[in-house]
Amino acid sequence: MKQSNPQNFLDVATDLAKKAAAEIAKLLKTPTVQYQKADHSLCTEADLKSDELILTGLRQNFPDHAILSEETGLSGNPRSEFVWMVDPLDGTKAFAKGIPGFCVMVGLVKEDEPHLGVVVDPLEGHIYQGIRGQGAFHIQKGRREALRVSSRRDFSQMPIALSPNFPEEALRKIQEELKGPLLEPIHSVGIKAGLLLRQIGDLYLNHHPVSYWDTCAPKIILEEAGGLMTRWEGSALTYELTPPYAHEGLTFASNGTRHLDVVEILTKISLSQVAG
Repeated sequence: MKQSNPQNFLDVATDLAKKAAAEIAKLLKTPTVQYQKADHSLCTEADLKSDELILTGLRQNFPDHAILSEETGLSGNPRSEFVWMVDPLDGTKAFAKGIPGFCVMVGLVKEDEPHLGVVVDPLEGHIYQGIRGQGAFHIQKGRREALRVSSRRDFSQMPIALSPNFPEEALRKIQEELKGPLLEPIHSVGIKAGLLLRQIGDLYLNHHPVSYWDTCAPKIILEEAGGLMTRWEGSALTYELTPPYAHEGLTFASNGTRHLDVVEILTKISLSQVAG
């Protein structure tokens, strides 16, 4: 049956994410802020247009599936085997400033586990895709290539991706142990995961809690490319459909070569120093 075909799922998600990214790109010169949320994050016209486009397409193609979106919450059948996780504009702060660090992310959870995902960078044209058990791929300028994270394992040679405003004291302690070069801080989980996927970075430390829609797509793509994404203490990320649809604690991604070693280092850092 076509509707239960993972490749069909991915094709539809990719098409919708690309169309949403094109709409976002059109609005980049006039990033109108619609309102500020309770957590002080922004919502722009681009967030809402992207959300409407993606949700309309998913509902038309997969009427029996549930959808969890950052902007509109949970809709559809919550008992469905499949739940789409949609972040219509990850990195809204960067978009509002007109700087790199934003993307569209569409992931699919099957039985509480990420099943497939697509991430589209409207500014630089990167498209990342992954299906569980079928590998990860990068598309740019019409060229599709298999993805594999780096095999670097010397901490001093493993670049670290961070978000802006990472707490200084915690970062100092981390650098005493890891010693790798710091990449330029950038917004968006999907964009930073892309740095690992393209072997530009090897470690990604997140200093604030994130939601299911932030991690679903990049996590499955990263894992299919050989990497890992967990909580700081090494436990798995879970996706049970219970509010507030957010992961407890902080998240950490790597190329997988020294993941447990980094976890051991991170457990020595007080989370209160990091998350404030």
